[in-house]
Amino acid sequence: MQATGMDIRSAQYLVAVVEQGSVTAAADVLHISQPSLSQAIRSLERTLATTLLERTTRGVTPTPSGLAVVAAARKLLADVRRAEDAVAAVTKLRKGELSLAVQSDLAIDPIARLTGLLHAASPGITFTTTAAPTPQEVRALVRDGSCELGFAERTRGSTDALSEIMLEVQETVLSIPAPLASTLADPVPLESVKRLPMVVETTTSGHIYLIDRGVNLENIVVEVTDRLAVREMVAQGVGIALLPRSIAEQDAPASIVRSLHPPITRETILVHRSSALSPAAAAFVDRVTSAG
Repeated sequence: MQATGMDIRSAQYLVAVVEQGSVTAAADVLHISQPSLSQAIRSLERTLATTLLERTTRGVTPTPSGLAVVAAARKLLADVRRAEDAVAAVTKLRKGELSLAVQSDLAIDPIARLTGLLHAASPGITFTTTAAPTPQEVRALVRDGSCELGFAERTRGSTDALSEIMLEVQETVLSIPAPLASTLADPVPLESVKRLPMVVETTTSGHIYLIDRGVNLENIVVEVTDRLAVREMVAQGVGIALLPRSIAEQDAPASIVRSLHPPITRETILVHRSSALSPAAAAFVDRVTSAG
């Protein structure tokens, strides 16, 4: 028979009575009075036009019809729990996975900071990141679905249909070993940078900005692919590096920060496809926009 007309409360009451073996015990578990529970069961029997329970001096047992209704009631309650868990997973983000495409030189700032914000609020979310050396490659990873969100610097002339969210404007500065800083102006003229002993991170675009402005570095001391190595070499006095201000200022007082004149800046953005975002991605976007 069909359990048409059975609501969630009736299902809870019926299952409790069957599992406890008596109306009195079930009433204690449900924290309601025994007469109220008995009335609710009788009301359900009238609604379904069948007897659900056999009442004896030893307690209650389900009738054949009652067994079918109890099975339906348990399924209903299980469906409700799954629905509640799904809602909780979305609203509280107890779990989830998020794939990020990250321009290599943005992995520390702002990505580490932004993922930290979301992790603090929703520690059940796991992140996977794919590094890409250029903004174009970041956008390609998002376009083809390899990653749901992408973080890159804004480039002019992008013709894809990705949505963009502005994150921040980053200033590129010089991180200078303390002994060398006293010999340089503040700010440092761009033209004079080409003669300075430079530690260059080959996976970033800092020195490309100089080339775009007609400044070709003439005194590259070391080329490396790792930003942490760049920072350590500056701290050890090997040479000067171009770094985002937020990164360079972390290394004081081992190194001194100098602005450039005219300044070099870049806009960093978040990109995603126009289709609906997963709950984890939507939460990340919300955190990013509220943090900004």
